[in-house]
Amino acid sequence: MNIELKTFQKKAIAELRNQFLKLWNTDNRQIDLIFKSPTGSGKTIMIAQFLKDLTIDPQFDVDKAYLWITFSEESYEQSKNKLDNYYDNVGELGLLDLNDLNKKKMTKNEVFFINWQKIKSSTKEGRILRRDSEKSEWDKGIFDEFIIRTKKEGRELILIIDEAHRDKDTTLAKEIIDIIDPKIILHITATPKEEPTYSEVTNLKKGFVEVDRLDVIKEGLIKEKIITQTKENLDVVSKKEIDQDILLLELAHNKRQELLEIFSQKNININPLVLIQLPNDDKARKETQDKSKLELVKEFLREKKIKDENIAIWLSEKKENLEYIEKNNSDISYLIFKQAAATGWDCPRAQILVMFREIKNPVFHTQTVGRILRMPEAKHYDILDLNYGYLYTNYERNQINLPDNKQGENKPFVHQSKIKKNIEPIVLNSTYLSRVDYNDLGASYEYTLDKVFNEYFNIVDGFKGESWNKLKEKGLELKNPIVNNKMIVDAEIECYDNFVKEIKDKGIDYNNETSQNDIEKTYNLLCYNKIAKQEEESRKFAPERSWATLKRSLNVWFQNTIDSDREIYYKIIVCDLLKENSVLYKAISKSFEVHKDVRLKEVKEKEERKEQFIKLEVPLKNLFYTDDYEEKSVKKCAISPFYIKKSYSGKDNEEKFIKYLESKDTIDWWYKSGDSGRDNFAVKYFNKDDNKFKLFYPDWIIRLKSNKILILDTKKGNTAKSNDTIYKAEALQEWIKKQKQDIIGGIVVNLSDIWMLNNRHIYSYKSNNVDNSENSLKDSISKSDFKDWIDLDNVLI
Repeated sequence: MNIELKTFQKKAIAELRNQFLKLWNTDNRQIDLIFKSPTGSGKTIMIAQFLKDLTIDPQFDVDKAYLWITFSEESYEQSKNKLDNYYDNVGELGLLDLNDLNKKKMTKNEVFFINWQKIKSSTKEGRILRRDSEKSEWDKGIFDEFIIRTKKEGRELILIIDEAHRDKDTTLAKEIIDIIDPKIILHITATPKEEPTYSEVTNLKKGFVEVDRLDVIKEGLIKEKIITQTKENLDVVSKKEIDQDILLLELAHNKRQELLEIFSQKNININPLVLIQLPNDDKARKETQDKSKLELVKEFLREKKIKDENIAIWLSEKKENLEYIEKNNSDISYLIFKQAAATGWDCPRAQILVMFREIKNPVFHTQTVGRILRMPEAKHYDILDLNYGYLYTNYERNQINLPDNKQGENKPFVHQSKIKKNIEPIVLNSTYLSRVDYNDLGASYEYTLDKVFNEYFNIVDGFKGESWNKLKEKGLELKNPIVNNKMIVDAEIECYDNFVKEIKDKGIDYNNETSQNDIEKTYNLLCYNKIAKQEEESRKFAPERSWATLKRSLNVWFQNTIDSDREIYYKIIVCDLLKENSVLYKAISKSFEVHKDVRLKEVKEKEERKEQFIKLEVPLKNLFYTDDYEEKSVKKCAISPFYIKKSYSGKDNEEKFIKYLESKDTIDWWYKSGDSGRDNFAVKYFNKDDNKFKLFYPDWIIRLKSNKILILDTKKGNTAKSNDTIYKAEALQEWIKKQKQDIIGGIVVNLSDIWMLNNRHIYSYKSNNVDNSENSLKDSISKSDFKDWIDLDNVLI
């Protein structure tokens, strides 16, 4: 089979080979090499090429053989067939299975495939293959002696465990692995139970190679996301008097017709396949109901005029129309199965999955969702609907469980600060070097939403007291908002291998009144969906980069307009956005349309000149923080409350400086500025070491009662004398020279509890008199060493 490997696959194979050879050259045995790669990334193909590369490598001409273990009969056959097809039935590696046990042993570069169940002594077949026998040479079982003979000739074994997150970590499994005693154990999995530590990898105790999910998506191998039933779907279908099972089938049938029509319009010869998974307790269901789920499904399909020859069945007791089902243009439109198709089976045209909840043991089998993950032609299409998988299920959220995953970096904002009422902001000439366009809403969207919403709700600046009535007049419900939940809807799963966490985070369900935590998650998802579902080009933005901006902008507007607690306006927003005729959604859509031109202009300016000059109002009126921040009691800060990050390098130095500022009567207010983005004050400087322009974000902006402005950046130890600090300090002085305001600025360091300022055009910091602890001077401060520095006390007058 002539397969052109993707770039990420070639990179992973090369890294696998590199780590494998390093581990091989150690004296250790049974060394774990974990290959973590997302479902649908082509793990088997990558391993096939990896084995081929090892085999033909003249520098690794080792007498070796491979034992490939899977956890089901179907997956072992599929893995073997994939390698056979990849090698075009010829090649340097021999592929064996149970039918080849009569060979008595493996020879050099052979791969023996076996289902784990076949060698577990707890199974009937396991007892046969591993039962002691007086007729054998070592009185061992057939499988054991097959391994012993292979090793007796000095041949090394490499154990390959496919779907390695399964049940190998048992006492019995350890006993089998000890018999095999492989030099290296290669674990192939999308979700390893445990990842090696950095120390284990660097010290060659274990190996670890990971494929990034985003690289797989970019290459078009897997679908961009999996979408559950939507509220919009349910509102349309559930108007009929039908039960929930039929509702799910109706949704799946309708979606298949939509996709089929799109494929047809695009002249793409693909017949999208619907997978219908029956519950394992279908027999019990038949005892309690008038028909089994299989009968219910077949009856539904007959009513939809679906012919029997277009329906495949894959059950242990019954198999029909399966021969050519994997072909993209197969006539089979529906596959009814239980667990047989859940693991290993590969049919990329499968795009829709119906999963019925079990009665006895309602546990959602997440692995089944992986069957609708692949793309039929290993590429994405220009119609987004064709790049998604669709899941319709009546499982409840608490029935979908796996161990929690690590929390991602995109944390929600949980704290808010506002400018104090008596603070008069200042305006500074700031600079922003924009990045490439990501089709995101951008920071300026907050101002667009504010303007559009004020016009839409007829809110006049300065007359906020009438806001409640204005919002009511537009139909927004403000009194006692309640968010109710039911089944999972509107979940969009972008990472299948993190399915459980994503569906818990992103899905909406309805049962009683929702907790504030669920309202937060629902709010996030609604913001994402309202962006993602914009159909007109004039209103489209990238949801993954824009939902947080939309949420923040809504929060700011509601906070400023109705001045209510966050818990209240969150409920108001969520309740309204869940409605079919949402008032806010109309205003949001209008804001997108207005902002499109604004954003396009910004992007054009970025392309023409990355540098943007901004009249920045300091301090910002509203600031938001994640739970990485904690409140600190201060008096002179321009915002309230003041939040500081819980942990970061240099925190002790900055807290010492805050204490110093709080003690000065001449200070009107101080403000700790952020270190990124266009909303924070920045000065452009040229870093000679990196040979490029960068932005310098000073830490502190201070206004004295005399109206003098201070722009300071605190440094400590080596950071005070670095080249980067020199470039920043001198650029700041150049900036100050061009301003018409009364501004003093520079670098500040603490020398024996004296805060010293350098505001010279030529920056110099000599630390000859500073000891290695960087906490104090030695006996005295040499005037010659610090002649360019002045006591900050002399400035704060």
